[in-house]
Amino acid sequence: MHKKTGSSHGPDAPRASATSVSPLAYSIESAADALGLSRSRIYELIAAGGIVPCKVGKRTIIPAAELTAFLERHRVEKRSNEPASRTNTAENQQRRNPAQCVLR
Repeated sequence: MHKKTGSSHGPDAPRASATSVSPLAYSIESAADALGLSRSRIYELIAAGGIVPCKVGKRTIIPAAELTAFLERHRVEKRSNEPASRTNTAENQQRRNPAQCVLR
């Protein structure tokens, strides 16, 4: 019995390209993880037309470009002409935290 060594074609061979390729689409659960949202919220956004999925057989997937476009549509812009307010209202707290995206 001859054992091959150094072969890169066997079933145990490492897949160098598999780890370096970005996904073209995400499952509902993966999209939720990527956006930091729940699966339920992803389904709500799909139903409202905020995210447009693809169907492959029975499977629902969301293109990576769709997730990126969704984030761009919900980007919070900083207003340069807005006067600085010293009150600590909930509205001002939300304006100060640009990491929060407003989802409608």
